[in-house]
Amino acid sequence: MARLIMEAEGTAGTGASAGVAKPGNQLPLHLVVSVTRSTGTAVTGLSSSDFQIEPIIVAPGGALVTIDRTIEAQAGVYLIEVIPIPAGTWQLGRYIFWLALHTGSHHGQTVCSVFVD
Repeated sequence: MARLIMEAEGTAGTGASAGVAKPGNQLPLHLVVSVTRSTGTAVTGLSSSDFQIEPIIVAPGGALVTIDRTIEAQAGVYLIEVIPIPAGTWQLGRYIFWLALHTGSHHGQTVCSVFVD
């Protein structure tokens, strides 16, 4: 089993582009995730099914989430669009996500904090 190195940043709400997560909607919250091997080489060719996300802390009244779409923006850099489960909407406040990757015998994980406003 080999360890993969993951880093993630997210954005939502005020200051973000139109059509993104804001309180009361179900639009995507965007996470940019970098995945590299311990040697520093990019891990390419991943898809949504390789990633897992769980909200560890959600804003009051917030919902569970699911990965809607994953795009490889650059070699080893992925834009992951996260949306609330069908019955939920984004709520005002901080979300802290646990993001994991499992591909073959390779694994990695990280946490990411996003404020939805």
